[in-house]
Amino acid sequence: MNLTNAFAQELQTFAARPLDASSRDAAIALFVDGLAVSALGARDPGPGLIADLAIESGAGPQATLIGHGTKSSVAEAARVNGAAMHALDFEPMWNPANHALSTTLPAVLALAEREANDVHSATTLSLGSRILSALATGIEAQARLRLSSGQFEPADLVFHPPGAVGPIGSAVACAVFLGLDGDHLTHAIGIAASRAGGILANVGSMTKALHCGQAASSGLEAALLAAKGFTADGDALAGPRGFGAAFFRDGFAPEELTKARSAPHITEPGPAFKLYPSQYGTHFVICAAREAHAKLPAGASIRNVRIICPLMPYVDRPTPVSGLAGKFSFQYTAAVALLDGDVTDRSFTDERRFAPDLVTLLKCIEVVPDPSREGRFDRMHVDLMIECSDGTIVETRCDGPPGIWGRPAGADLLRHKAHGCLAAAFGNTDAERILPLAQDIEGLNNQQFVTLMGLMGGRTDQPASASSAGQNPT
Repeated sequence: MNLTNAFAQELQTFAARPLDASSRDAAIALFVDGLAVSALGARDPGPGLIADLAIESGAGPQATLIGHGTKSSVAEAARVNGAAMHALDFEPMWNPANHALSTTLPAVLALAEREANDVHSATTLSLGSRILSALATGIEAQARLRLSSGQFEPADLVFHPPGAVGPIGSAVACAVFLGLDGDHLTHAIGIAASRAGGILANVGSMTKALHCGQAASSGLEAALLAAKGFTADGDALAGPRGFGAAFFRDGFAPEELTKARSAPHITEPGPAFKLYPSQYGTHFVICAAREAHAKLPAGASIRNVRIICPLMPYVDRPTPVSGLAGKFSFQYTAAVALLDGDVTDRSFTDERRFAPDLVTLLKCIEVVPDPSREGRFDRMHVDLMIECSDGTIVETRCDGPPGIWGRPAGADLLRHKAHGCLAAAFGNTDAERILPLAQDIEGLNNQQFVTLMGLMGGRTDQPASASSAGQNPT
């Protein structure tokens, strides 16, 4: 048995086992968070442009384009909704670092909706249970690929992780949902391996979210092609010209793909749910800056801010070119948290980016990299040193934001986040209809699932409610 066969077999064995209670709860929490974040993300310009292209193609209608009041083909829906789920950088983080939700859930959602609308479908297994199992297996596949990469420090990355491993994770999730056998799964993995990519230069642009949307769509198409008998190399992951060598250079550790594990990745270490809509490393800065904001004297004039942190060039951006780019700037997220005391989706508009108070404070912020500090999110810490014009000194430290591994966000906080996102996108009434359906995903029949997706299709250009998406009560 070759490496790709063995990997496929390991994943099939994984998918055949019923989810234990912890895995089930984690999968449901991810399902709810993913829907909520995608609803809010659909309002962003990037996902809107991708949706416009899908609508212009005239494909479908098979699956809902979340927040756009219409449907398209399953592949287009996966692409659009994957981009929307990632656009705000509000979806959970994983360890090793990856975006495993937006690359898998939108693809499985599209297939599930197509099936739920098919009156001739003979499948009797619970649609919701199959969605959760497929999601958990796609996440497991990506985790094993990331572990095999040897690329754990940000400086080690060659490609954006969800662009590299996401297509395979999506293909695996879709193959599990479709019930493909081992040979077809092996070919789905091989097809998806040739559709991987995602250059890091596009982090901070609209294209970053497209990495995730494209991964979801490419994996879905790989599984559908494999189901029809389309083939790939029988061992596309191994060898000097295989996926491992191409994407992970000389650090590829193939044994990680099939190693026995005591718990699934969906629970160990599980997701780090985000409470701020920005790149995860900036959450350390945000938390330190929020604490400093509370300690600063009223009306304090800040003279200088020093951020002592690991060497992380991709988030050392003293003058981000837009509010979107501010999501990937230590300096910007520190400034907005110091000025406003919180960070929400509204913190990353161009209006806020170029407001006079923020422009002025950005000039006072210095990043001081400490080469001795690790950049892995599970090991990093950040210090803030603030000097005011009157001589006041405020120092704070963050060694992990709320929701990081070992410090769960809690059900109430996650519900607050989900409701805030949904209400901002669709209004309070629809948010209150969507949440119970999403939380009961395992208990929904096909018609109830169609109802849920119909609500998720509601247009996001209607007036938002008074809820503040991303508003953090901590």
